[in-house]
Amino acid sequence: MEIVHLSSQAPEKESNLCGISEKDLSRVGTHLLTKFHVLMRVSQIYDSKNVALHQFARECLETINALIQKQGFLSLKILGEDLFLNEQRLRYSVEGFNSYKYLLTQWKKRRIGEVHFLEVIDEKTLREFIYQLMALEEGGKENADRLNEGLKRREIFSIDIHPLEDREEGELTKKEDPHEMGKKVFFESIGAIKEAFTQIKGTPSTDVRKLKRLVRKAVHLIMEDESILLGMATIKNYDEYTFNHSVNVAIYALAIGRRLGLTRKELSELGITAMLHDIGKSRIPIDVLNKPAPLDEEEWGLMKKHPLLGVEIVLNLKQLGEINPRMVIGIFDHHLRNDFSGYPKLFRKKQISLFGRIIQIADAYDAMTTPRIYKKIPYTPEQALALMLREQEVHYDATLLKIFIGILGLYPIGSLVLLNTKEIGIVYRSNPDPEHLDRPQVLLIERRGERRDRVTLVDLMERDGKGNYRRSVVKTLDPMKYHIDIAKYFLMARKD
Repeated sequence: MEIVHLSSQAPEKESNLCGISEKDLSRVGTHLLTKFHVLMRVSQIYDSKNVALHQFARECLETINALIQKQGFLSLKILGEDLFLNEQRLRYSVEGFNSYKYLLTQWKKRRIGEVHFLEVIDEKTLREFIYQLMALEEGGKENADRLNEGLKRREIFSIDIHPLEDREEGELTKKEDPHEMGKKVFFESIGAIKEAFTQIKGTPSTDVRKLKRLVRKAVHLIMEDESILLGMATIKNYDEYTFNHSVNVAIYALAIGRRLGLTRKELSELGITAMLHDIGKSRIPIDVLNKPAPLDEEEWGLMKKHPLLGVEIVLNLKQLGEINPRMVIGIFDHHLRNDFSGYPKLFRKKQISLFGRIIQIADAYDAMTTPRIYKKIPYTPEQALALMLREQEVHYDATLLKIFIGILGLYPIGSLVLLNTKEIGIVYRSNPDPEHLDRPQVLLIERRGERRDRVTLVDLMERDGKGNYRRSVVKTLDPMKYHIDIAKYFLMARKD
């Protein structure tokens, strides 16, 4: 991949969709999948003539027909675990992942591999297609033919259906790319914790078995290469803060636990504890959680109850199996602070648990580096760590904080940096050698006007023919000032 310096102004890259940039394609694809997701779900509740469908169908039609008019056709195709829009692979996005996963799962269940819209369609045609699709029997090998025949009986010839292609035998056993696995674990974990929060509001128990499976996968990834999930933790979804935050805290906690030498079983328990550390907030009124101004005394009193509420909820989660006491205590402890100035207030002091001390650090760092309703501009990673170091005697375990800083590096993962070559990049992986903490691996950014759509991974340990380092960090930069979304580059990056 090419590398363009900070001042570069090259034309924006276009996708295989003639005249449509990759950024526009991603936005259009996310919008289209979201509308399909809604229509498919609604079709299982209402009949095809229900007026509630009209708005959703109309919005979906606008996107479908706009693309058909521009390209002459529209194709949505499944290949493996990927979705392609007009032969261009759609990338995962924070806001669109649930719809992406739903469509992928539902079409695979019905063995539908591709839907080809040959010409502009009307609302009646779209409704007929959705209802016939969702009525197909799961696993039917002839479903594509049945759907084609059903549409033709309704005199619909503008949609062509192709069956799901079976993978070659070798592909089934091929090891999954760890970076793609990391993306799936991250986004599916956000969905699973969101589902848990939603269910708990209406019932004293919920099914967390999916969350346990995802945590086990996260432990595997952390043991193999912690930088993969640490990179994903740079994703900060403002609209889904509570759920995104829970997953990020689990990632940071697992990284600390790994450095401490915890066993896989202990790491799984730590991961679940961190994932559920804020589960008590599911019992806090939404207007208090999302209040854009400072909380008053009564509201703050409610907020301080969430660790105790979390303990109560976790003790009722039967699917957790045998609950290790340190999991419950970790949730109770995560806001106590090192000098016990936090909450809940204790009648007598006790030793703060290891899980509690780990989660305190992970929780604080992610909260500081994430935009909030009442703090739109977050701290940079460097600023957050500097503040935590100043407060370590009061708030944090000094040894664990030192370990955490060692994980993130001298230039924390996700930091935007300026190099001596006038290139800009994002710290992707810290250097494990303590003598070269200033030489991490960096994603160099190629900027093309308003489009920033290429990255190249370089190692700052690389030397030229004379033995000099090819690149060095000059200083860190504030990504807000450069309008750079750090998380998107981690989503783009793939290991070669």
